[in-house]
Amino acid sequence: MTPAETRSRPKVSWLRPVVAVVGLLYLALGVAGFLTPETAEVGHETSRAVWIFSVTPVLNIVHTVVGVLGLLAATRRSGAIFYCWLLFVGFAGMTAYGILAAAFVNPEDPVNINWADNWLHGLTAAAGLALGIVAARRAR
Repeated sequence: MTPAETRSRPKVSWLRPVVAVVGLLYLALGVAGFLTPETAEVGHETSRAVWIFSVTPVLNIVHTVVGVLGLLAATRRSGAIFYCWLLFVGFAGMTAYGILAAAFVNPEDPVNINWADNWLHGLTAAAGLALGIVAARRAR
C-alpha cells in the first residue's frame, strides 16, 4: 500500500459539536419566543422581545426550525457542512431583509425584525460561511 492509500479522510471533529451548539441556541431562542405572552399578535411593537431580540410567530418558527435542523445536522459530518452553507445563505437573506425592514418601519410587517436581530442574523451568516469554508477545505 502506498502512503496515499493508507491515509484516511481528515475528520472535522469539531464541526458537529459547534453545529449542535448553534442549533441549541436557536432552538432556545425560538421556544423562548413562543413562551412570551404577547407573541399571538402580529405587528410592529418594540415592547415584545426575548432578551433584546424581537418576538413574532414568524421569527419564532424560523428560529425553532433552524435549531431543530442544527440538531439533526449535527449527527453527520456531511449534514453539518451542508447546515453551515444553509445558515450562510438563509441568514444572509434574512439580514438583507431585516436591514430594509428596520430602516423602513412598517407597522404591518409580520416578521418585525429589529437591529439586534439583524446583528444576530448577520453574525450567524458570517459564522456559517466561515465554518462552511474551513470544514469543506479540511474534508478534502
